[in-house]
Amino acid sequence: MRKAFISIVVFLTSVLLLSAQQIRVTSKPDTSVMLIGDQIGFTVTAEMPSGVSADMSGAADTLAGKIIILRRDPRDTTVSANGSVTITDRYLITAFDTGSYTIPPFYAGVASGDSLLRFFSDYSFLDVIRPDVTPPDTTDVIFDIVGPRSAPVTFREILPWIIITLIVAVMVWLLARFLPRNPLRRFVRPPAPPEPAHVIALRDLKTLRSEEIWQKGDIKEYYSRLSDILRRYIDNRYGVSSPELTTDETVRMLQKASVTTSGQMAIVKEVLSLSDMVKFAKYLPDSALHESSMDSAVRFVEETRLPDAAPADTKDKTENTSGEGSDGAVAGKQKEKGGRHA
Repeated sequence: MRKAFISIVVFLTSVLLLSAQQIRVTSKPDTSVMLIGDQIGFTVTAEMPSGVSADMSGAADTLAGKIIILRRDPRDTTVSANGSVTITDRYLITAFDTGSYTIPPFYAGVASGDSLLRFFSDYSFLDVIRPDVTPPDTTDVIFDIVGPRSAPVTFREILPWIIITLIVAVMVWLLARFLPRNPLRRFVRPPAPPEPAHVIALRDLKTLRSEEIWQKGDIKEYYSRLSDILRRYIDNRYGVSSPELTTDETVRMLQKASVTTSGQMAIVKEVLSLSDMVKFAKYLPDSALHESSMDSAVRFVEETRLPDAAPADTKDKTENTSGEGSDGAVAGKQKEKGGRHA
């Protein structure tokens, strides 16, 4: 109890001594009214007797929320002739929202034994207003800014362009007049004539037979390639897009076009149907069907191939033969038709 009483007495004595030493904290802006966007100063000072050490509070980014601190100068400490110390903090502030703002007080903290005493400044007030942008005389007519005038174009400036245009026109006329129509023709190799459909199909079938795929056990790959060769031949030979059609659609298109006989359509349906069963239904035909399917495809291509072109001398001889010209032409036409259907 005695110790508590002594502590209270010491605390009250310290308060009285510090009060007697007149520690005073002030904070205020340079002006109480500012325009929006302007920059003014804000000063915080603490005056204290000599021998007293105090910690002053400070601000980091804003004052009263919307008052922005742009810069804080280094703290200034001055000592007067009577030994008193003045600590000064200087801030550069601005605001972008109008209104009346109340800035909280700052304080200086002084340690006294085990206690900390704080001496606060008063509240500061700042009004932020908008500038008066209304013109003093609204009867004046406001005109837009007059743009720069363009200088007139002289003949000396356009003369070089006229000369260049004439030179280019003469060069184009000379090139069109004396150069050949296709000067690069002699340097470009003409494309090779397309191979007949039966030549491509027979070559692919021969390659497939020589690879002996089904003998190695790859039955699905064998029938897949066999049906692809046959479908591409039908597409190239008759214009029926068999690779994009089903087997039944391919047969119906051939039947509708009347370009093959019933026996030839039966070959197409048999080979393509068997290939579909192997590819999609996992059907395993007998080994005898492998060779017969290849032979059927070769026979279909041979029977429906285009006839070879007759030599020129034979054609002239046929045209010059009397009496047999018309019969030969009819026979040739029938032979060509038979070559496509037989």
